[in-house]
Amino acid sequence: MAKNGSVGSRTFEPPNYSECSMKKYQHVLVYLGCVILITALAYLFYRMLLLSLVIGIAAGVYLEQMFAQSVIKRRRRAFRLQFREFLENMGVAARSGDMEIKALESSLESLSIAYNEDTDIVQEVKYIIHMHKDGGIQLKVLFQNLADRVQLEDVKSFATIYSVIEGKSDRYGDILSETSQIIGDKIEIEQEIQTAIASAKSETNMMLIMPIVIVGAMSALGGGFMDSLFTTMVGHMAATVGLILFAVSYVIAVRASDIDV
Repeated sequence: MAKNGSVGSRTFEPPNYSECSMKKYQHVLVYLGCVILITALAYLFYRMLLLSLVIGIAAGVYLEQMFAQSVIKRRRRAFRLQFREFLENMGVAARSGDMEIKALESSLESLSIAYNEDTDIVQEVKYIIHMHKDGGIQLKVLFQNLADRVQLEDVKSFATIYSVIEGKSDRYGDILSETSQIIGDKIEIEQEIQTAIASAKSETNMMLIMPIVIVGAMSALGGGFMDSLFTTMVGHMAATVGLILFAVSYVIAVRASDIDV
């Protein structure tokens, strides 16, 4: 289920959070930036413009895809923080005696103060309220639809639990708070891990940059120090091995530091 709904004065199309939210021109700009960067890096090692451009064009595709994936992950992480606050607000309203839909509306009021109109959680809660009140769709179906689109374990768990307790338990306020606390604990653990590996990430970045700095500095010195690297077959092979090791190290560093809890 992914029906459009009128949210405020606009029609809201439920997004698929597995797809990058960037516009086409933003993809193009990122790609061009990657091509220029990699072309300059390859030229530093090869001093052959055409070959460097070919490498930049090929590597730019992969790097643009990596960037797009990072945008998707950042959006999901931001949504998890927003969803936690949504559950907290809804839990407070539920414990004060509000029924589910009233608790949703109360939570929306609080979220509208904390976030701007275009924030994902504000749009999603408005959509859920609209589709429930005007479309007659059960809240458990709407929450499950949200979980299917967001693809976050915390949201999936909440949707599953809510589908069981909807209309059957007066403890749904406590369940909301408990789910919010679990999400909060996961976020704190993730932040502690990121803090612990921050120095290692800085050291890794320095180690990745140093070969480029050394080659650039030695080339700038002149005197023929780097002629064999640029003019001989052995030099080109050494440059190729160096670039491959550089690329592999970069990919490993990025994936090793991308930790989800």
